This record gives sequence, C-alpha cells and structure tokens, in this order.
Amino acid sequence: MERITYIGHSGFSLELSGMVLLFDYFEGAMPAFSPEKPLYVFASHAHRDHFNFAVFDLVKHHPNVTYILSRDIRRKWGAAAFEKRGVEKAVFERIRFVRAHETHDFGEIKVTTLDSTDEGVAFLVSAEGKNIFHAGDLHDWVWDDKTEAGNRRMTERFRAEISCLAQIPIDTAFLVLDPRQEGDFARGFDWFMRHTDTRRAYPMHFWNDLSVFSSLRALPESAPYRDKVAAEEEYRNKQ
Repeated sequence: MERITYIGHSGFSLELSGMVLLFDYFEGAMPAFSPEKPLYVFASHAHRDHFNFAVFDLVKHHPNVTYILSRDIRRKWGAAAFEKRGVEKAVFERIRFVRAHETHDFGEIKVTTLDSTDEGVAFLVSAEGKNIFHAGDLHDWVWDDKTEAGNRRMTERFRAEISCLAQIPIDTAFLVLDPRQEGDFARGFDWFMRHTDTRRAYPMHFWNDLSVFSSLRALPESAPYRDKVAAEEEYRNKQ
C-alpha cells in the first residue's frame, strides 16, 4: 500500500502500510491520517513555506509521532520560542534535529540527509523496502541576475550533492520545479532525473503554477523520463 497526497507547495504526505510520512507542511488541509500508524514529520528548513508550528498539533491525535527537523529550525527559533508557541517540553523532546550528511536509524525507518544549496537539508528516507527522497530546497538555483561564477558554483554544489544518490534506487522523489527561474526552471529537475535511478518523481515548489508540468513535457530532454513524472491531474484538487 502506498498513498501519496499533495498538500501544497512542497508539502506531501506518503502513507505506507505501517506508517505515514509528512514532508514540509506549511499550509493547506492535511489528509486524515490513521492514528494507529506511526507518523514521521519532516521539515527540511526554517523558511516559512517549508515549516509551520501547526505540525505540533498533530500530537493531539497521533500518540506515536516523531519529528525530524533540520537543525537550522532550532537555531532560528530556539527552545524558548517552541515553548512560547505551545510546544510542550515532552513534545519538544521528541524532535530529532539533524544536520547535513548524517544518518539516523529510527528502527522502522532510516533517514539520511544531504546538504541543501539554500537552507537546511534534503531527506532520503528508507522504509518498508522503499527509498523516498524529498529535496527540500536542494536545487540548482541558477538565476539570470547572478554572476556567471556564482551560478557555476551553485551548479557544482547541486550536482555534488546529487552524486551521493547515484547508486541508490529511488522509488519516489519530490523535486523542485520552480517557474521563477524561467528558462532554467527544469535545470535541476532534469539533472536529477538523468543522474539517478528514480522510478517516480513529483514536482513541487512551483507556486501553484501548474503550467510547469506541460512546460517540462515540452522539453526534448525530458523524453527519457516523462512517463515517470506525476501529472498535474494528481494536484488539481489540492490547489
């Protein structure tokens, strides 16, 4: 069993047979998760479009919830800020704050982190024989108004991180496809799909602009992996 739900922006839930994974929630209606299943809540970094303190309300209905957050979230807010926002000490102690290039074994799942090219981390989650990757803001952030040297360094950093996944079969990947980059909108997505063994990819971080799906399909270079990319129909009822 596997059910993937797009919640909004970079937020997804993934329900497996024995657990639920929730990634980068910041707004939108959450699906109804079974309270009997362990729930793992991930936040890749502190940007407001990737992290919302509302995720801590989940503990009211899900007694078996584990929070896996990038360490920059703690640096930004601090333990006192969590308490002021209603996060009780017992809940705060459930949080595992993680850095880039670490592996954490939670028993039924294993989490490995990559370094983001923006803030925080990306997550590779191994659970129930599957590998799930959520990029967070790990992406090839090339912009027309940046220097050529700066863009080159960005691309080098991005590709170096993705090379860590080269030998790992990925069942599901959630990847940035940002229309603000205009002609470079698919640059990181394309590189990832061409240099990893990914079976299914879900675009994200596209700011409700569903035209990125048809734009990606129209690119000649996307031909080898088009059938692996989720269609916009899977997202429309969540806009």
